[in-house]
Amino acid sequence: MRKRMTLLFSLFIALFLVACGGSSDELSGKYVPMAEEVVTLLNEGAYDELHAKFDETMKSALPVEQMAQLGAVIEQSGEFEEFDKSSVEEQDGYYVVVLTAKYSEQDRVYTISFNDKDEVAGLYVK
Repeated sequence: MRKRMTLLFSLFIALFLVACGGSSDELSGKYVPMAEEVVTLLNEGAYDELHAKFDETMKSALPVEQMAQLGAVIEQSGEFEEFDKSSVEEQDGYYVVVLTAKYSEQDRVYTISFNDKDEVAGLYVK
């Protein structure tokens, strides 16, 4: 009985979080393509073009010269195949996109944040 109650409670919480914190179609329609473009630029090694999309903090934190290190990590993943899953959430005035990309050797999860000017304000590759 206790397991059943725990399961029901967990299900209720999960549904509540999805209903309250889920991304809208409007946010997904805007920010997922922007995040996909960021990943595409990384895949292509177009670091100057990507760097131009950064906000000032990101430009300082991740100079173009250091972006090649990200390229090396991505290259280990193999050939890009497709984007798989995505989600968008608004957090403290930023729009955070979590995007899964399938590669031939190893999938990658990208977390890309955009500010209110639609500039890249955060980039994390896992």
